[in-house]
Amino acid sequence: MKILPWRNLSIERKLVWALVLIVGGAMFTPAAKALLILFPVGSLYVGYRALRTDNALFGEFVTWLFFLTPFLRRVVDYETNAREMIIISTPFLVLLIPLMFVLVRWKKAISWESAPFCYAIAAVLYGAFVACAHSQFSSAAAGLIMWIPPITFALFLLLERDRISDVSEGIERAILGGTFVAGIYGLIQYFYIPAWDAAWMRSVDMDTIGKPEAMEVRVFSTLNSPQILASFLLVGILLAYRLRSRWKYLILLAGIASLVLSAARSAWIGLFAGLMFLAFRGSSAERVRTLFATAGCTLLILVALNVPELSDTISARFNTFSDLKHDESALDRKETYTRVSELLQHSLEGSGLGVDNGMADAQNDSSVVAVLLGLGLPGSLIFATALGVCAFKLLFTRSARELPQLLGLQCCITGLAFESPLNNVVNGQIGFLLWSMIGLSYGFLMKRKAEISSELKVGVVLRST
Repeated sequence: MKILPWRNLSIERKLVWALVLIVGGAMFTPAAKALLILFPVGSLYVGYRALRTDNALFGEFVTWLFFLTPFLRRVVDYETNAREMIIISTPFLVLLIPLMFVLVRWKKAISWESAPFCYAIAAVLYGAFVACAHSQFSSAAAGLIMWIPPITFALFLLLERDRISDVSEGIERAILGGTFVAGIYGLIQYFYIPAWDAAWMRSVDMDTIGKPEAMEVRVFSTLNSPQILASFLLVGILLAYRLRSRWKYLILLAGIASLVLSAARSAWIGLFAGLMFLAFRGSSAERVRTLFATAGCTLLILVALNVPELSDTISARFNTFSDLKHDESALDRKETYTRVSELLQHSLEGSGLGVDNGMADAQNDSSVVAVLLGLGLPGSLIFATALGVCAFKLLFTRSARELPQLLGLQCCITGLAFESPLNNVVNGQIGFLLWSMIGLSYGFLMKRKAEISSELKVGVVLRST
């Protein structure tokens, strides 16, 4: 959060810090049980107050929630032996608040500019209808919570384009700060795994995250899986590359170190794609800065490879790129796509939004699988078209030179797009990142278009007089 003298803080920022102090003071004590109610209720109240008066604060607040809530949930579970889902659902509940503001302004929200978002929402509602038709009402409700809020938040950002610069700065500030915090905690987790993280690893059925022992874990840091952590770090690293601050290199070092230790190959591919986009679209000065930053981080990795335990872990993961035919993860994905193809041959409408059918892990591992199974073939075509329109409009626009903020967002969208076949980036926590980047980009573009239109009108008036 942006730190200012207490007397200069707005009421809303004071409420945020009050919530932080209360949660921080209670989470490692027997009073942690009270957070099962206090944290979600307090977050909803703070989020509502922030959105009414300060959109930038709301964006910053909800982004920090996505970074830190899984960590809080594990600590509370460890202190209270509770296994409640309400805490982990808090970021999505807070993200529902912009939906209310969008619904109030529905006439303004429905336009040709917002068409891709409306089509994406329609596709998701179709998937929910299919789930309800199969009497999977609870699955449909859970699915809607995971799919709709990120999209409507992007639509909200488009509607708030007059203040998009402030909102973008707030979200970017939180992502960069979260990348540093998650990166540092990830290193701590790898070399000395905290008791609450080890307890959580023993309680979940996830063989892919390693053992709950020092230097045996695939780092997940403050998030709740290595893949989700890696996507958040991917976005933070790409934004940090364009940052002009003394914190830049600390963020890059912490973020890249934990990204490597997460062993999430899909994010490695996404990071490479994002950096290549930056190299081709950035200025000459940015290319030089990118080259020096990358060289420094590469040197760090080479130094780390001198530690035997790290060398074995990292080298083994990198070697899988050259032997995909025998890679267990690649073989599992190949089998998954075969099963999905067979399922769609028997049922074109799909399983329905949020419905498991024994394919939950597969949906988490691929955006393609998640969309095809959740939305069916009809919904998938609509949803993919909506995303395709967004990508084409945002990545191939000629306004990038006039909007320096846009390049960083384009790099993030490119990185997540390349990651999408190997990780689910279209809904849930990572979906928040993707749709936020899209919403911010659209907001900048539409604001610039309005400014150009206004300038042309002024020019016409001046010429006529």
